[in-house]
Amino acid sequence: MGSSIAWNLAKASAKDDLLVIEPDPTYQFAATPRAVGGIRFVQGLKENLEMSLYGCHVFKNFAHELGIDEDLVDLNFHECGYLFLGTKDQSKSFEKNQKMLTGCGAEILLLDKDKLKALLPRFNFKDVECGLYSPSDARIDPYSALRGFKQAAINLGVEYKKDRVVGINHDNRTVKSLKLESGALIPVEIIINAANCWAPEICRMVGMDVPIKPVRRQTFYFDMEKEIIKFPAIRDHTGLSVRPDGAGFITGKTAVGGKAGFNWELDYREFDDELWPLMANRCSVFETIKYKGGWVGHYDQCLLDGNPILGPWDNGLPNFFLAAGFSGHGLQHAPAISLALSEKILYGNFKTFDLSRFSYKRVENNRPIEDLGPTP
Repeated sequence: MGSSIAWNLAKASAKDDLLVIEPDPTYQFAATPRAVGGIRFVQGLKENLEMSLYGCHVFKNFAHELGIDEDLVDLNFHECGYLFLGTKDQSKSFEKNQKMLTGCGAEILLLDKDKLKALLPRFNFKDVECGLYSPSDARIDPYSALRGFKQAAINLGVEYKKDRVVGINHDNRTVKSLKLESGALIPVEIIINAANCWAPEICRMVGMDVPIKPVRRQTFYFDMEKEIIKFPAIRDHTGLSVRPDGAGFITGKTAVGGKAGFNWELDYREFDDELWPLMANRCSVFETIKYKGGWVGHYDQCLLDGNPILGPWDNGLPNFFLAAGFSGHGLQHAPAISLALSEKILYGNFKTFDLSRFSYKRVENNRPIEDLGPTP
């Protein structure tokens, strides 16, 4: 998010005035390299769909859009499709969601049980009443996207500094300067907090309270003994997700509602005790599989409503901008959000995308956005 914002600002005009402060240029614990890289169009909000569509366009044409050498980075972009499964109680909301999505330009199919069976004849849909199928959903390599945005920003003159913000000086009206761990004092006109799960720590430095917490998301990789026909990424009403990944498969469970706080320990018991039985129930070929390992990442979960907090702190420090709380959607929405925020900074308002409903004002007023999508 930070690199994509810097690139958008640099290509607009502010080439020599941008500094990205990064405490760990290896990105060992950053969210992006630990993401699964999905770009999906089944969303509960019109704005989120618009951002996913734009993100897909940018990532599909990545080298051209960023003006970088095609040999520099390979996103491994490919369309894989995404299928959401719902119960009888979700039928009406699925139907309403499909109408909204198709009305906004997405190809989303509403499938009943017979159509689900025709699509995936070996799968069990006894507990399922309906599905939302988006055949054009895609996947990319997240770390390659990060490298591409960073290189594109550097090519335009953006400076990257290995350091850590430990203090923010302000006069209760305007941020004046940043104090770094190295002892340096950096005068600023605008600060953009895109620190992901660490964003609340930066916000506390200026007295801004945000409902964002790190929530662990485990991803497990496995092989199967039996062959299975190609299937899209699947997310069902239990929170289970499973999909092909390279030569094998990955699975996980949505982190929404999970215990907040950093936890970097991979607990394979979630795979054995929860995910494997759910997969085996969905399709018998999952009964015989070989666990190969996994990894841990964290959502910067917005506990208010699962949507990001974007833009300036209008009622506090108007030159303090926040871009955090993406709750698992940050990668796919980064191209749109970085463009929108760069326009907000340069022109004073949103132009390409109106993301004003994601402002901090809804937090101050305790007014969560109602999101009726099939999954957070």
